[in-house]
Amino acid sequence: MDVRGSIRVDSDVLIVGGGAAGVAAAIASARQGLSVTLVERYGFCGGGAVAGLSGTVCGLYEATNNIAAGPQQVVFGFADEFCRRLEAMGGLGAPLLYGKTWARVHDPLVWREAADAMLREAGVRVIFHAVAQSVRMEGDKVEGLGIWTKQGPVDARAKVVIDASGDADVVAMAGLPNFIGDNGAVQNPTMIFRMMGVDVERFVGEYGVDTIMPEKVSAMIRAKHNAGDYKLPRAKIWLFPTTRPGELLCNCTRVIGPDGRELNTLSYRDFTDAEIEGRLQAREYRRRCCQDPVCVAGHDLRRVVEDPIRQDRGGGVRVRRGACAQGRLD
Repeated sequence: MDVRGSIRVDSDVLIVGGGAAGVAAAIASARQGLSVTLVERYGFCGGGAVAGLSGTVCGLYEATNNIAAGPQQVVFGFADEFCRRLEAMGGLGAPLLYGKTWARVHDPLVWREAADAMLREAGVRVIFHAVAQSVRMEGDKVEGLGIWTKQGPVDARAKVVIDASGDADVVAMAGLPNFIGDNGAVQNPTMIFRMMGVDVERFVGEYGVDTIMPEKVSAMIRAKHNAGDYKLPRAKIWLFPTTRPGELLCNCTRVIGPDGRELNTLSYRDFTDAEIEGRLQAREYRRRCCQDPVCVAGHDLRRVVEDPIRQDRGGGVRVRRGACAQGRLD
């Protein structure tokens, strides 16, 4: 119950979630002359890229066995425009080798400022610190949402509602078809962190330019884990030099429950355990890294606002690889 009266907000397009997909949808819609409202639960946009510190722009470059040819960009459009804005603001590093392709590390603080600027330039109405908590249905069509804000409830209506929550929250609330992972099985979440005070030049000289660490690193982790010196459940790790001097972006963890169970973050119990266990695991990997003579100077952690989720609920149409390559939907 909320005794405060609701505030009516009408738009052509209403978008839930200010991550990369939500920001792109909002700006693209506004550029078509539509009135757009973007609802975001945090006080900034970015989703997993910012709150989760996922930290890299992946998928711009062709995967190839011919690494010597260097990065060949194949994805452009809005993703390329946003990257150019990040780069102009000093918030995007050069392409880094990532297995058979390349990724670019961004500064999450610059990411959200770039999003702020582009949304404002496009004329998008942004409502921060707001959560969709109910749907307004007309038959099987979602025509609006009940939004919680500090000011009070907002009755948001639109001709088109876009669920960019990352978890198909609106789809689920509306009872529309959705799926969870691969027949209910999902990848475990990963707690991303950044380690500062690292001699990055020495680090790259020792372990190479590929951000996927070589087998000798995995072997060291397995040995320490199996000996009981550390709790390091994931041996294959990725370490990226960032846009800031002496800093590594660390994608190392595989977060499981305190009882060893696999976690599905659609469960509030699992999501809570993921946050707590993720912080503990990040601290353990940092402790191990500080025993490495190459990373011994690494002295501090910057951790995430929210545990980045690899996979949970989705809704709507699944796009298969072949269909995507042929420019069609099955």
